[in-house]
Amino acid sequence: MPDSDRDRSPWHTVWAYTKAYWHWPVLLVMGIYVYQQYMPSIDLADEGRPAPTVAAETLAGDRFRLEDHRGTVVVVNVWATWCPPCRVEMPGFVDLQREFADAGVQFVGIAVDRDGADAVRPFVEKQGINFPQIANPAVAARHFPGEAVPRTYLIDKQGRIRYEHSGVILKWALDDALARLVNETRPEKSEP
Repeated sequence: MPDSDRDRSPWHTVWAYTKAYWHWPVLLVMGIYVYQQYMPSIDLADEGRPAPTVAAETLAGDRFRLEDHRGTVVVVNVWATWCPPCRVEMPGFVDLQREFADAGVQFVGIAVDRDGADAVRPFVEKQGINFPQIANPAVAARHFPGEAVPRTYLIDKQGRIRYEHSGVILKWALDDALARLVNETRPEKSEP
């Protein structure tokens, strides 16, 4: 076989790209490792502002009321299917919901896609998202206003927003904060 024919083979092309660009995957893995190791821990506010009184229909047709979850830790994630950082963080939220469900943590997503359930439902089903989803941009605008997605809010057992973050937030960043919120004791109500 002449050299020119061998140079055109798909394997030769793959090998040429591998030799030329081997460093990019290595740098990406190193960057993720460094981010994971040195990312500052979440600093929970001592006192937070009261969470809004959200009541909306989920994709499953159930009524989600934030007030019904007093006594549990709630993580509200405002996201969209077209948002790459939202897609990156979602598998970690699925894992955390599974890990912390018995400890009293409830995740809820509020998708801001303009096409509502038509856009959100296929993504939720494909990704196996295991927590309630509200596909209504008006709910996010009314109760958790902001332009950036994703936005994440940690709400303590007393219904106070103790932490809010705009931008991607990964599983290991939430892990310790959720454990701290779960282990907080509720103040006893004093008798009059």
